[in-house]
Amino acid sequence: MKANLPIRSRTRRWILSSFLLLAGPLVFAQIAVTGTITDGTDGSPLPGANVAIKGSTQAVMTDVDGKYSITVPAKETILVFSFIGKISKEVIVADQTVINVNLEDETTSLSEIVVVGYGTAKRKDLTGSVASIASKDLNPGINPNPLQAIQGKVAGLVITQPSGDPNQNPTVRLRGYTSLAGGSDPLYVVDGMIGVPISSVSPNDIETMDVLKDASAAAIYGSRAANGVILITTKRGKVGAPTISFDNYIGTSLISRRYNLFDGPGYIDAVRRIKGESALSDGLRFPKDASGNYYNTDWIKEITQNAFVHNHDLSIAGGSTGLTYRGSVNYLNQEGLVKYTGLNRATARINLDQKAFDNRLNIQYNLVYTETKNKYDIGAIERATTFLPTLPIRNQDGSYYEVLGNFSLFNPVAMIENYTNQQNKKLTQGGLNLRYEILDGLTLGVNGQLQRESGVSEFWTNPNIKAFQGNNGRASKSYWEGHSKLMEVTANYYKNLAGESNFAILAGYSYQQNDNSGFQAANSGFVTDFVTIDNLGLGSGTLINPSNNYATSYRNQAKLISFFGRGTLNLNDRYNLTATIRQDGSSKFGKNNKWGLFPSFGAGWIISNEEFFGEPTGLNYLKLRVGWGQTGNSEGINPYNSIMLYGPSGTYYDGSVGDFLPGYAITQNANPNLKWEVLETTNVGLDFQIMSGRFSGTVEWYNKLTKDMLYNYSVPANGVDYFTGSILANVGSMKNSGVEFSFGGAVVEKPKFTWTPQLVVSYNKNKVVSLSNDQFQTGQIRFNPFGGRGLSDVFASYLTPGRPLGEFNNVPSFLEFNSNGEVVMKGGDGQGTTDVSKSDAYVAVEAGNPIGQGNPQPFLTGALSNNFTFGNFDLNFQLRGTFGNSILNNIRNNLMIPGSILETNMLEDMNDLPDNYNTNRLTTMWIENGSFVRLDNWQIGYNVPVKSKNLSRARIYLGGNNLLLFTKYKGIDPELQTKGDLESNSSQRPNALGLDYSTVYPKTRSFQLGVNLTF
Repeated sequence: MKANLPIRSRTRRWILSSFLLLAGPLVFAQIAVTGTITDGTDGSPLPGANVAIKGSTQAVMTDVDGKYSITVPAKETILVFSFIGKISKEVIVADQTVINVNLEDETTSLSEIVVVGYGTAKRKDLTGSVASIASKDLNPGINPNPLQAIQGKVAGLVITQPSGDPNQNPTVRLRGYTSLAGGSDPLYVVDGMIGVPISSVSPNDIETMDVLKDASAAAIYGSRAANGVILITTKRGKVGAPTISFDNYIGTSLISRRYNLFDGPGYIDAVRRIKGESALSDGLRFPKDASGNYYNTDWIKEITQNAFVHNHDLSIAGGSTGLTYRGSVNYLNQEGLVKYTGLNRATARINLDQKAFDNRLNIQYNLVYTETKNKYDIGAIERATTFLPTLPIRNQDGSYYEVLGNFSLFNPVAMIENYTNQQNKKLTQGGLNLRYEILDGLTLGVNGQLQRESGVSEFWTNPNIKAFQGNNGRASKSYWEGHSKLMEVTANYYKNLAGESNFAILAGYSYQQNDNSGFQAANSGFVTDFVTIDNLGLGSGTLINPSNNYATSYRNQAKLISFFGRGTLNLNDRYNLTATIRQDGSSKFGKNNKWGLFPSFGAGWIISNEEFFGEPTGLNYLKLRVGWGQTGNSEGINPYNSIMLYGPSGTYYDGSVGDFLPGYAITQNANPNLKWEVLETTNVGLDFQIMSGRFSGTVEWYNKLTKDMLYNYSVPANGVDYFTGSILANVGSMKNSGVEFSFGGAVVEKPKFTWTPQLVVSYNKNKVVSLSNDQFQTGQIRFNPFGGRGLSDVFASYLTPGRPLGEFNNVPSFLEFNSNGEVVMKGGDGQGTTDVSKSDAYVAVEAGNPIGQGNPQPFLTGALSNNFTFGNFDLNFQLRGTFGNSILNNIRNNLMIPGSILETNMLEDMNDLPDNYNTNRLTTMWIENGSFVRLDNWQIGYNVPVKSKNLSRARIYLGGNNLLLFTKYKGIDPELQTKGDLESNSSQRPNALGLDYSTVYPKTRSFQLGVNLTF
């Protein structure tokens, strides 16, 4: 045995030496790698991010500053960088010892967290139709309203900015028109607060916007969700060192398109040709200067300006694991195209998040203050369009030049320099959201919100100015305020089951109270223009022309109590079931319908996870969703609409005082059956991903039926059943059905070049189903008034069951002009006629089968967004369009009448019409194709390489809005106001739809230069 020991000893040494020889390079080749992981959205550090060696279990996490240090065995090692909600990245170490990584949001991932109302869900578990837009995907450019920032981003969500007026809010319609008197705007929820004014939110504060499009997703909000729900989540702090962000831009806006009106010489030539040389002897319309020359004034130029805008946003965020914070201040100053108009807004927001008791207790605090000043136009664009170009701005004595004795020509410069029309608004909102996990999986929540909004409006016109002499220089001042209180209590239980299964149950109670009040005082007949609105008692109007509208006030209150619940079941990562129910009780409803019940159901099937689907090839993900539900629309019901009201009605003579006193009478009929509109929706969706998730898309079909539609019906005031001539009731129905398609992904994905487009397309078909029943009849509802010289009580549309809302079905077909300059229309017998009562449109309406001459609703809307990166450069732009809609060009009609050449300026195109055409007529001659494609927004940026210890990100950019427009439409712009609801709560006439009329404020083309800095 001992003789063999040396041999064993030598063997051990040989084995050890061989091991060291082989292992030595591995031991001594280890490389220390350090770096920082940051958020690709804002450049802030990501604490808790994971850094792992691919193929091993070795990994480290970043510290509170996003920094890490890891030792790797070789240059060929691949490091995997990951963080929840971010797209993971793999990097080969090679010769690098410092590797800094930006992780982008995982927006196309199936694990993306989506806000769904009173909670969140993974995208792959959704059964309803929900679209999400992250802050980095918001539209660039000058967007004072958050809605402009998501224009063209969501299929089926049509957002229209009808003019360049910075004080005008966009019109929003989701999947078509669903109501007349009920309102068609979505419900806005900001950080859990229901009913926040969307215009008060700064786009820089937004983290995500989630759009609940169908009833399966939106029914949790009950009687206010029929038009969809837009949930806004604002940015919050993250664990780590403080980060300071400064975003600033300056810009300018100019008129994008304007009418080709006659200039001075062109107008004189047209008058000479049509009216003869003698017409130029009119010294009022054709004055001459001291040199004996005619004037040549561009009135549009005189009242407009290249509008300047500047926006400044400063935020600070950070915190520890127990408390995070984010505070921001935003200031926007945007001038209007029309001089002395504009928007001025300041916003301050602070969000705090607190965790305690091993993260079982989570508290969110929100506080925001917004102050806005609006300076409004007074209709000067309309007057500048028609005022004669041969007139000077002022007389030789400095007074404003006017055409005396004419009641349609007013000096627009005099108007804009002698009026006040402004409003100052203040909004304060505070909220607390508390969630406590009392048992594993069982979380109780309390959400409390307070909101106070107030405003002061001031209006004054100078009585010495011709345009304002009609109201005798009226001045008024008003104050209003609104208070909203919201308290919600929820209980949510979540349980993981075996495998990839789980279920959740939500139950909740909600109470919201809205109080509104206000008053106004007015007067007229001021002897001086010096005091404007500062001393209303100096006016003589209250003495000379007594009325009860010089001082008014109001107060109202509405309460909504709700119980709601939701259950979700996800089985084997294949099957998803969702059921929601909400019961709303509202003080606005009639006594027989105080409570409404709104159920919904949804199911999802991830087909690609089934065994029969096989191994993924090109198509790696496929999911079918089906949903049905009912939501309500009560926004068109004002407080006290369901009860009988008394109000002032005429006067009566009181002999005891020897004077007339105000009388009182019933001013509103009671309707104990008044309730919400019901919108029943069926939705079928197909979600898919191809090429390992590189591209993703959705196809959806929906059918929406509005029942119990609200409308103001005429009734006989017999003193028994009804005491006034109208009543708000639930009668009619309207239908929308359509298909939506969205698709996008990374077409090119290289280290130094990427191209990521996103396409959204939607088709919608709208139809009015019914308007009357056995109890209430509408008769003929006329709207889209076609106005102008020589026209009275002329309407282009009848609201007709079986037809689209707004259809031009009362427009005679144009054939030609006869030798006398008269319009020849197609008659009911197919022959030509100059008599409107014998035209094809008139005969068809009388026969009960109107002729559809055009639909103002497009059959197709779409947008294509493109995002490029090239090294340190980035470029993004969006093309957006609508197709298949018609526009009735009422403005062009009124500016193309040779016979009225002395009464208004005209378009140069008027020269193409017969000189003896002088009788205004509504015909198809003025219906045009409203389709367009617009380069909506664009921005090119450069990320400046940063080597400073304090500055982590610097980016400069150049961008703008509305650079190009492709259309055949001859008006200023084909994108018009698209409300389609009633003109007021008491009106029976819908707002104009597809009608281009005289009050259009021009669209803008804007350019901006900005910088983003993160410290």
